[in-house]
Amino acid sequence: MRSRYSAYVLGLVDYLLDTTLPIQKAGLDREAIRQWSAQSTWLGLDVESAEVFGGKPEHGFVTFVARWHDGSGEHSHRERSSFVQTNGRWYFIDPTVPLKAGRNDACPCGSEQKFKKCCAGFVG
Repeated sequence: MRSRYSAYVLGLVDYLLDTTLPIQKAGLDREAIRQWSAQSTWLGLDVESAEVFGGKPEHGFVTFVARWHDGSGEHSHRERSSFVQTNGRWYFIDPTVPLKAGRNDACPCGSEQKFKKCCAGFVG
């Protein structure tokens, strides 16, 4: 989570896309991410908790508060983000991009498990 926050601060849009679950990347608005990153003054990140669950693949939650200032004032956002580790890399499961998978379909994270046995319990 800290690396993704830092990427927003530094305007590293490619990193933000590369650390999002690959099947969700096409649903992200690169230009909107770039604009939000560039037009915000980032004020800080507080990680409240991080939980990692065993298994193959590993899943985790990070609860955080991000603060920033933009043209309309100062803001804060509290979120409990979901992550999955696939092929040795952690990926953000973006709640704004629906995972189109039925319970018995292959999991979109690429684990070769059924969605219901893998990421279904870790998405919004």
